[in-house]
Amino acid sequence: MPLVNENIKVLRKRMGMTQEKFAEVLGIKRSLIGAYEENRAVPPAENLNKISRVFGITLDQLINYSYEREFNKRPDAGSFNSDSKEEAPFPIEKRTAFQHTNREIPSVQPSLFEPVKSVSVSTFPAKEKGIKYINANLFEKYLSGETFEQFAENLPSISLPFFTQENLRAFDAPVDFPLENCILIAEKVSDFNQIVEGENHLLISRLYGFKYRRLYNQIHIKGVLLTSSDKANTQSQEIKASEIKEIWKPISYISKAMPLPDISLESIQDKVDSLKTELDFLLSFRAKK
Repeated sequence: MPLVNENIKVLRKRMGMTQEKFAEVLGIKRSLIGAYEENRAVPPAENLNKISRVFGITLDQLINYSYEREFNKRPDAGSFNSDSKEEAPFPIEKRTAFQHTNREIPSVQPSLFEPVKSVSVSTFPAKEKGIKYINANLFEKYLSGETFEQFAENLPSISLPFFTQENLRAFDAPVDFPLENCILIAEKVSDFNQIVEGENHLLISRLYGFKYRRLYNQIHIKGVLLTSSDKANTQSQEIKASEIKEIWKPISYISKAMPLPDISLESIQDKVDSLKTELDFLLSFRAKK
């Protein structure tokens, strides 16, 4: 069986989805899912792209990577030190897409992109708790090697209801974040085992700066993280473990700009039809006079 057909079946079951539900998510017939999984048909390019997005993996991984074989592997796990400059591979567990950690994330923000309803920004006294905010103008200083605590006391803090973890920090979203002019609220990732594979993270690299990318852990194989951007025309990139300064998992975001109104063609058509009806009535009324 070709790997792509095998992967569709293996990953769908891994997600706990029936063929009917999976077909509904993709917007295709259930019979097609059965044909793919039974090796009676190969998905066309359009469906392959949809399937890879639902699984949170790249098209190349869907076609060429054996998840059946990978799920049977369980290498030992390890942790990383963000200040380490050694390039030796870290013996950590390969975390699969759809496998989650036991991190405590506030239930009031179930979606990564759910807007925050109440925000206040102020400068807190050093002893008061708040989420320290790193403006984009400070990114270069943040990467320079200076200890964060040396200048953190003078930074503004963001106070958000229900976000009480001490390991949270706020960053201006980097240029490859899908939305412009936003602030990311992120939780510190201190161990490679905390990486949720296939999900977006804020990666801070000494060489490449601040990146918002999906991460695929290949540290135990060749000492790198494979990064993939949601933005079109941005190539996947391998980043060595020794070049990684910090990794943060975004749990919410704040937009610094009001969203533009979403005007659909249907609503415009309704307004045109309504005006036409009124105009016809006026012309008919005038003709009767």
